[in-house]
Amino acid sequence: MAGIVCGPCPRRRARQSVNTATLIGVSRFRPRPIPSHLVRSAGAVVWRFRDPSCQAQLGQIIKDEDIEILIVHRPRYNDWSWPKGKSELGEPIVSAAVREVEEETGEIIRLGLPLTVQRYRLGSGQIKEVRYWVGHVAGHTPAARVRPPVERAPRREIDQARWVSPSKADRLLTRRGDRRLLTEVLAHAHAGTLVTMPLVVLRHAKAVSRSSWNGGEGERVLTRSGVRQSLAAIDMLSAFGVSRLVSSEWTRCVQTLLPYAGLAGVPMDMRAELTEAAAQEHPEGLIGTARGVLEDLSEPTVMCVHRPTLPSIFSVLQARSNAQVQLSFPQESPWLGTAEAVIAHVAQMPLTGAGGGERVVLAVERHGVSR
Repeated sequence: MAGIVCGPCPRRRARQSVNTATLIGVSRFRPRPIPSHLVRSAGAVVWRFRDPSCQAQLGQIIKDEDIEILIVHRPRYNDWSWPKGKSELGEPIVSAAVREVEEETGEIIRLGLPLTVQRYRLGSGQIKEVRYWVGHVAGHTPAARVRPPVERAPRREIDQARWVSPSKADRLLTRRGDRRLLTEVLAHAHAGTLVTMPLVVLRHAKAVSRSSWNGGEGERVLTRSGVRQSLAAIDMLSAFGVSRLVSSEWTRCVQTLLPYAGLAGVPMDMRAELTEAAAQEHPEGLIGTARGVLEDLSEPTVMCVHRPTLPSIFSVLQARSNAQVQLSFPQESPWLGTAEAVIAHVAQMPLTGAGGGERVVLAVERHGVSR
């Protein structure tokens, strides 16, 4: 699905129909010239079940009448929109999305599928780009423990945050582009692909070079900049709600996840099969471990690994992706920079359709930290 350019326009109540089949694995960005200056913002289309006892399941087909959507009112513009806001200096865009939602609504979320990027021209002539994700209410999870406290947005900015039915959201949302995002989210709900789990494949932070290290290869530690990278990765992992940590047992991978593990209070699952040596001697063990993590994916998970292992892990994920998503994976060495990650959004096809019950990668993102 192409990106959407939207601006002030007359209200339109009828949602456009969307072919749900096109939503699986379609790129969320329309190629366009890069403006000289972008105002970058981020937000989420947050949903929940009307019945609090309902638990979201992979592959679940969801009806409009069973869910509520979170929208906000801005008195300055007298409009209804999605919670969103500008990223702060040096702030990862994914962190800005979850922070802005909490500031404007009080809801703690994790990010799901990326949605169509919105671009429109401001009165100043600048181009504003807003990146959106599906927002899943997370509550007080391990990922939420690591986030700094936020202050609620002042009432002059946001004076109402309201859970409403999809049909009411369609009536209230002011911008045509916002209503198109609602249509996109509901199409995923009807297709059984609204509920996804992120699998974060993270290359370890910068380590001491082999030439300057006198100990064993598996004992090489992070440099000072690598330690800073491991701390910076906390916000990215938290934004995707990571609660399971899988790592190569070598020191540099363990140290990369250690700050997050300590703050979130979750253990690390250290695997010998994910080390460089094991991957070279027994590549089938590495591939089997990656497949096992994918098949058992029931909570947001990170795998911290080494550069030489990345092609094999990506091949496992690409085998569950369509042709367009396959091209979204890194295509050449070094695959990822230090402390950089590929986030694979994994869904399960509904049992009633073709390929029922199969795990598929619907979308891929790439995020990193400052070097």
